[in-house]
Amino acid sequence: MLYYLLQTVIFQVLFLVLYDVFHKKDTFFTWNRLYLLSTSILSFILPFIKIKSIQENIPEEYVFQLPTVFIGQQIEVETPSILYIWNSMGNMNWWQLCYGIGICIMLILFIRKIIALKTIQNNATYNYIHGYKIYTIRDSKDAFSFFKTVYIGDQLNSIERKQVITHEIVHLQEKHSLDLLWFELLKIVFWFNPLVYLYQLRINVIHEFIADAKSIKILGKKKYYEQLLNTVFATENIKFINQFFNYSLIKKRILMLQKSKSKKTLKLKYLLLLPIVCSILVYTSCTEDLSNQEPEKIIKKQADQKRPIELIKDLKDAITVTGGLTDEEEEALKVLLAKDREDLSKYKNDLGKVEIPFSIIDKVPTTNSCNSTIDNSQRKKCVSNEIKKFVNTNFNIKIAESNGLTGINRIYVRFKIDNTGKIVDVQARAPIPELEQEAKRVIQSFPQMIPGEHQGEKVGVLYSLPIVLMIE
Repeated sequence: MLYYLLQTVIFQVLFLVLYDVFHKKDTFFTWNRLYLLSTSILSFILPFIKIKSIQENIPEEYVFQLPTVFIGQQIEVETPSILYIWNSMGNMNWWQLCYGIGICIMLILFIRKIIALKTIQNNATYNYIHGYKIYTIRDSKDAFSFFKTVYIGDQLNSIERKQVITHEIVHLQEKHSLDLLWFELLKIVFWFNPLVYLYQLRINVIHEFIADAKSIKILGKKKYYEQLLNTVFATENIKFINQFFNYSLIKKRILMLQKSKSKKTLKLKYLLLLPIVCSILVYTSCTEDLSNQEPEKIIKKQADQKRPIELIKDLKDAITVTGGLTDEEEEALKVLLAKDREDLSKYKNDLGKVEIPFSIIDKVPTTNSCNSTIDNSQRKKCVSNEIKKFVNTNFNIKIAESNGLTGINRIYVRFKIDNTGKIVDVQARAPIPELEQEAKRVIQSFPQMIPGEHQGEKVGVLYSLPIVLMIE
């Protein structure tokens, strides 16, 4: 959940920066309104979009589908053996408690606004103009609208009243209240996100620009402009209404009325949104949030994502795959390779130079303590346990804690056990350089192994070892 919220905030920052830099000062008000609404929705949808074709075209080192090792308390799992830690401060989920309290407070505030609007209606008289209900508020100079209703103070003169009603009816025709209600809903659910409030402020400004632009076509620009300059009125503090006399917007509205219309060619700037969205889709398709999943569910999900046997057409393809096959897939692969024994012979002289997949190798690399095991599958399990124990014993988890890391912290390690049994070509990626160095140190310090064998030749074997530090 926290990972998802962080993604939405990042996406909203990108969209708002793009809007403020390229579109905010243009007179394409309807387009800007559409931009703000669409990007506010996209920011919550994009984290869920995973495009399979993008995932498949990303290099192997960016596809995280091999078994994960959790550092800490051991969980009994047949294959792979996994370690898991909960550094917990108790069973209470304080984040969810605070989040629920925030929602309740914002919901209460919203209900109070509805009640305030209903109170105004009860104390006002109304009539109809062009099918819209017009409430006249006693002893007031207010002017605002909500859905199909206009609220106007009885202390406005006839000229002011005509201008206000014309302006507010534009709001009703454009259904601006739906926009404001959408952002009110977001403020309730995502009350902690300041960008939602920025979105609402910008959509408010756009609403007024749209209503002003259409009103001056009816009332005349000069007359309308003079009336705005003479405006000194009080306003209701209800955020989901369109207020005519909003002090904070009057100056912006006057400046925009004086501004010349933007050239139509400037609409091409909206195409800048496309590369931003495409980049986001690549990012979301190649990342995955494991922060709220139980270890058993993570293991099952990884098993479901393992590379299918149909992708391995021949030995060349098999060599590029690093582990992750089920027992059934291994048997199917052996049958497939049996048909290509003749073709395999031409690779035999070069087997010591290539990397053979851990899943299909005749004899996997092993340690001295596991070498006495005859069965290859049991030897694999034994080696996995050795690696598990070694990483758990030697990995310094305090490095993450001392750097203030919490939650899910993933480290990805790739290494090779060459045809002499040495661990070489160790690579690591982690949230901070210190964890990368620690991961490399642990793997490189693993005792030299007995090299693997395939078709009677000693061969190199590639390993991909994700490590997860779970610190709550």
